[in-house]
Amino acid sequence: MITLISLSTDVTAYSTRILSAYLRGKGLNTRLIFLPNVEFESHNALPEEVPYGKNTINQVIDLCKGSSLIGISLFTSDFPDAIYLVKHIKKNLNIPVIFGGKHPSAKPEQSLLYADMVCIGEGEEALTELLLKIESGQDYYNTQNIWIKHNGAIIKNPNRSIIENLDSVPFPDYSCDDHYAWEAGTDKIIRLTPEILEKYMFPEGNTGLIPYKTLFSRGCPFSCTYCYSFKEMYKGQKYLRFRSIVNVIQELELIKKNLHYIQMVELLDDNIFALSLEKIDEFCHTYKKRIGLPMYFTGHPRDITEEKLSRFIDAGLIITCMGVQTGSKGTKKLYKRNVPDETILKAVHAVHKFKNSLVASEYDVILDNPYETNENLVETIRLLLKFPKPRHFKLFSLTFFPGTELYEKAKQDGILSEEDEFNEYKKTILVFYIEKENI
Repeated sequence: MITLISLSTDVTAYSTRILSAYLRGKGLNTRLIFLPNVEFESHNALPEEVPYGKNTINQVIDLCKGSSLIGISLFTSDFPDAIYLVKHIKKNLNIPVIFGGKHPSAKPEQSLLYADMVCIGEGEEALTELLLKIESGQDYYNTQNIWIKHNGAIIKNPNRSIIENLDSVPFPDYSCDDHYAWEAGTDKIIRLTPEILEKYMFPEGNTGLIPYKTLFSRGCPFSCTYCYSFKEMYKGQKYLRFRSIVNVIQELELIKKNLHYIQMVELLDDNIFALSLEKIDEFCHTYKKRIGLPMYFTGHPRDITEEKLSRFIDAGLIITCMGVQTGSKGTKKLYKRNVPDETILKAVHAVHKFKNSLVASEYDVILDNPYETNENLVETIRLLLKFPKPRHFKLFSLTFFPGTELYEKAKQDGILSEEDEFNEYKKTILVFYIEKENI
């Protein structure tokens, strides 16, 4: 059995649930522990310096007993909490711990200072092979995608091929079978039931609707310097892949049946608008007929068009988000996001035409960039002021994520020291909504 621990900010934890479903489909046992570092009644609460109390840690240790392997899925912002957790686990249990997720894939050597193994890239096939070998007593040191500490050295196994057919991956595990979650404020972990799970499904802020979060695709066609990109890892392979429309609709039908309280579908993909108009027509026709729930997803200004918007909105799109990030020519070059202002404004005006059908149209902007001057900021403000009202801006502090091109540049330029690097992991994302007509 493997105990999978998620440090995601909510219990939807897509990657962990997919891994569990995949492993169970191969006849392996999984136990899931969700440790969202947020208050149970308020998912906006800020985390404490010590993320989990003594009782919570002891319960995690008890739940991990008898496992062949302990897997912790984490993003960069989760890394300090993962270190805290694994130190306590290692004091009490002689069970190997494996880290997986974007941060361990980007910083495997650093992750192996604390974990016994790291999964690089996609984990479904790698984790299945690893666990089968461990439980059958086979040598597992040559498992592809897995880096392993062994006799004071690191075994760096090569990557296996990317999963081309995403329809072969099962739907996320929402069974509540051997699932547990931390109830913040009580310093205890409780067993999830369908009724308790509903309490953990936080409503979306703009609408108050409870969303179901899933992915239509994997990968991204762009190479923004501030963002994780593992395209080089899969060079020569098709990095951006879409599931079939039939597969996505089947998942959503199952969720509507099993999670009756779901009121909205949130697609977590980087750019749903990358679909062809033909595929969008097919999806929207089927979605409207068989699902019929409001939708929320993101698009890139190069791909957002009035034609595509009209189809999506007719099918139920009520919130769309677009990454603007900057209006400065110099910063666009720095970010490798050379989208002309004219292209951005064309997409913004296309969205604005449907303002009466949308609850919100959100635009992401990155601030707190040490490479920017006041003149750069003024360029961005001038662009944003051209957006028609009402305009909803989401403002983010620039974070230097390990493994990104901008992170490497900041280290070379002396902007990011080793001490600063660790503080970056806990950096708070700042979000403002500007909704007033007179702004």
